[in-house]
Amino acid sequence: MAETVTGLTQEDSGTIGFVLSCLFNEAIEMPELRRWCEHVIITNEIQDIPQCMFDLVSVDDDPGRVSEIIEFAPDEITKQEDDALYGIAFQRGRDVFDPPLSPAEAQRTLLTRPDVLQRFRAVFPFIELST
Repeated sequence: MAETVTGLTQEDSGTIGFVLSCLFNEAIEMPELRRWCEHVIITNEIQDIPQCMFDLVSVDDDPGRVSEIIEFAPDEITKQEDDALYGIAFQRGRDVFDPPLSPAEAQRTLLTRPDVLQRFRAVFPFIELST
């Protein structure tokens, strides 16, 4: 079995918070969120998987539904981490809606925060990124 995914509960929500930030910053899309949920279900023991993972695996393409399904506010990331996620979105060729910084600024932030890219790769092992 692959490594267990943690950080999925209200008491420990670091991973789900990061994933939602990736979604809302457009570093991932809804099909990738669903694939991540499948990854969580496959890699965790059934008793360790929150119900929301099973609900999210079949959610439609409306990102607004995700927060309704999770039913709690996960841990937030820092502004610098948030900006670095925009760097990943731009690197992936996303047409980001109303970004708070330019693609060049986002890429510079990502370069100063390689830990964000490393975490992205760890959380989404099925997504290939150019280096």
